Formats: sequence, C-alpha cells, structure tokens
Amino acid sequence: MMPETALVTDPGGWDAALTGAFEILLDGRPAVDPAARYGVYYASDSLDEFLFPNSWITPAALVGRESRQLPDPDGEYPFSPWAWRFDLRESLFHFDADLLAGTGPWGDGGHKGPRPFDDAFVADLRTVAAVDEDGEVLVHGAELGALLDRHGVDLTDATSEKLNGWLSVLLRVATDGTSTDAMRAATFTERGPEHLVSIHDMNAVRTAAEPWEKNLSAVAHPGLRDHLRMLCLSENDARSEGGFYYRAGHWPWSDVLEAVGCSLVAGWGFGESQAGVAVVQLPDR
Repeated sequence: MMPETALVTDPGGWDAALTGAFEILLDGRPAVDPAARYGVYYASDSLDEFLFPNSWITPAALVGRESRQLPDPDGEYPFSPWAWRFDLRESLFHFDADLLAGTGPWGDGGHKGPRPFDDAFVADLRTVAAVDEDGEVLVHGAELGALLDRHGVDLTDATSEKLNGWLSVLLRVATDGTSTDAMRAATFTERGPEHLVSIHDMNAVRTAAEPWEKNLSAVAHPGLRDHLRMLCLSENDARSEGGFYYRAGHWPWSDVLEAVGCSLVAGWGFGESQAGVAVVQLPDR
C-alpha cells in the first residue's frame, strides 16, 4: 500500500484514491459518465426555519452567474456546508401550496396574516415553476430573482419572516457538472487531502456502519478512509456527529428533486435527518 505521505504530495495518487473510493461508495459504478450532467444539493430544516429575512436572497444575487459563499450561521465544525460555494441561480425554492393559494393559516382570518406578495406574483410564479405531487411549487433561483424584481417583493425585509417554514430552499453547490466533482463536493473532499476530517476531530471514535466499515477498508489512503468512515455511520451514531449514507435509494428531499427531473445518485443525512447533501443526475437541458 502506498504511504500516506506519498499520496498527499502526489496529485495523481490523491485523484486515484478518490476515484477508487467513489467507486466503492457507488457500489462499483465508475464516478465518471461523460454523457450526463451532475449536481449537488444541500438541504437543512434549520436553515429553512430561519431563512427570512435574508440579505443574500435578492434579485441580483439570485440571477447572478457568480457562485458565492454564504454566511456561516453555525460556526466551524467537521463537515460544515458553509465551506462550499453555492450557485444561487440553480438553487431550488419550494413554495407551500397553502401559501400560494392563500388558504389555511394564510386564508381569511388565518393567523399568518396577508402574504408578502400578491396574486399577480403567484400567477407569474406558476407559469415558470414545476409542481410536485403535493401541489407545491418549485422554482429555480434565477426565475425567482426575476419575479422578485418584477413585482417588487423584498425578502430582505422584516415582513418576510412570516415565510419561514413555508418557503424553503435546496441550495445548489457549485460544481463543474461532472460526477467526479459532484462526489468531491458531497464527500467534503473537494479542498484536498489537507482538509480531511480526522476521527480525532469527532467527539467519539466510531466505526462505520456495515457494510461500509468493511468496504471502505479497501481505500488506500488512510486519511481518506477515516474521513469517509465518518460519513458512513449508522443512523443512530450520525444523530450527534458525522453522517449517514443513504446511497441511491432514498433521500429525505428526493421528492423535490424528482419534481424537477433529477435522479438521485448518492445521498447523505446529518443529525436526525434535519440536513443532508445529495449528488444527482441533472435532467437533459
């Protein structure tokens, strides 16, 4: 086995270690399919709970083509999503059906009061949005930004606080469209071997859930092997730190992704499934 120091200083060795590790995580499937486009989405219940008002949800930010880092509300910790850069144009905003229809708590006499936008905004939104199986509306950031500008809706204003929990977001992580780059981002390996999470960064030393403890033993790079072990814990262990690997069968926000034509490739959950990251195959343009 190649020594860790050689792997760290040899870019080819690091890339080869990642390629092998990703094939293990993807059940033997190679992590490169040049015929498809891939992306990464991040979702968090706690982010949605306190999303508004928000200084970065502006028309200019949503339609802009430059990726950006977002403010870190949590402080530094292993596997922090706030080290990523985000593509707000391609992020997905999810409107609750009652919010758009003006029913339930948004209806006459409802405790939420009037919506911070009018029926004309809703009508225009529906013309550019996708609708999921529950009748809830999904729109990309670029389309939402144009609508906010056209209708003068200000989500940085204090009046938008009432939208928390009713308008949510799946943030698109900025990647180059390849499955390899998507897997790097989703596994927090995109910054290189010097940024791997050590088991010593965790509050307790744990082994991965089976079959991953056994499968990941084939990863040649010791640091990468331990880093990925911490992303493949049991659901119970991942409640406090690290992550749980869903593979391709399920992700708590899969229905949102499927509504816009994405197919799940690999998903991870954090905490009691309050947050997660997923690699998806994007729909054809």
